[in-house]
Amino acid sequence: MPQVKNSRGYETFTDGLLTICDADERVLVKTKLDNIRYGKRPVGVTRFWQAKTAGNKVDKLVAVPLETVDAAAIEINDVVVVKNAPVGGQYQIVQMQPKFDTKPPSLYLTLEKLVHPFKDGRK
Repeated sequence: MPQVKNSRGYETFTDGLLTICDADERVLVKTKLDNIRYGKRPVGVTRFWQAKTAGNKVDKLVAVPLETVDAAAIEINDVVVVKNAPVGGQYQIVQMQPKFDTKPPSLYLTLEKLVHPFKDGRK
């Protein structure tokens, strides 16, 4: 099926849904934000090597619409649970970057895959 080419500066959030959770002692304790649409972005060479130099591993870069999320509630090291994706799972937020030069404004989340998933203690 033909896809519409993404014009420069326009963001799409059609790759699935994610949930951002608070974790304590390797247990998910609280859902901060639920059912947020996201779009996958390529991890650039600069971002990859800067993370590698800092001792982090970058597995995925996603964009979420800044207008629909409370960016103040999201913190580094929060756990992201990716749904509706062939390669879902749990990731840890390594970096957050607000992008105001895109349409609509977005929040880029740099994610590192958790090798040992956290237990789900949410109610």
